[in-house]
Amino acid sequence: MMTRRALLGLSCAAAVGPLFGSSRVWAGQTAPLPIPIPIPTLPLVISLAEEDETPVVNEVWIAEQLAEVSRLYTPIGLSFQKEPGAKLPASMARLETRDDRDALASHLFAKKINVMIVSSLRDVDDPKLLRMGVHWRHRKKPAKHWVIVAASARPSTLAHELGHFFGLDHSSVTDNVMSYSRTGAPPFLNDKQIERVKSMARMYVSSKLITQV
Repeated sequence: MMTRRALLGLSCAAAVGPLFGSSRVWAGQTAPLPIPIPIPTLPLVISLAEEDETPVVNEVWIAEQLAEVSRLYTPIGLSFQKEPGAKLPASMARLETRDDRDALASHLFAKKINVMIVSSLRDVDDPKLLRMGVHWRHRKKPAKHWVIVAASARPSTLAHELGHFFGLDHSSVTDNVMSYSRTGAPPFLNDKQIERVKSMARMYVSSKLITQV
């Protein structure tokens, strides 16, 4: 004869049910788990600085950056559409200070992923160094944030900074796209990073912080 505690345990198990593969057992029946909604194509606005009325990089340079973005993010369900941005004046081509970075906010396109391409980018924590890229938040209005990439950047720099845009930290794993340690092998994202990026992308869209294309 079963005790009252045992009967209660069976009742709870039937009501809640365990997970089996892609179905949930409930009261003797199975129901499919919800399938994640596909992430829509996201707008990637490229604003390009000019010096002497000449863009600081050419279209081949931009295409190399976008190709690496596509290689890493398209297979995980994240796609971008390049859109023309602002022509940044020569006064914004060489960013030396935090104020210089903040000043780019005047050229942001609302509810889009903004990428600012400049001639050079000083490391504001160690002025002796130059940076290839950064994910920057406005100091007084942190809800405004964007990516800055210098003309000296390697082809994976935009993909790296987009990783920061979607919530990724730096990695110590060699050849991870979020790592500074590289052997020349194609950079990669791990499973945990992929889930983080997809979750943040859905958040940006559902909260209307970024409009879909």
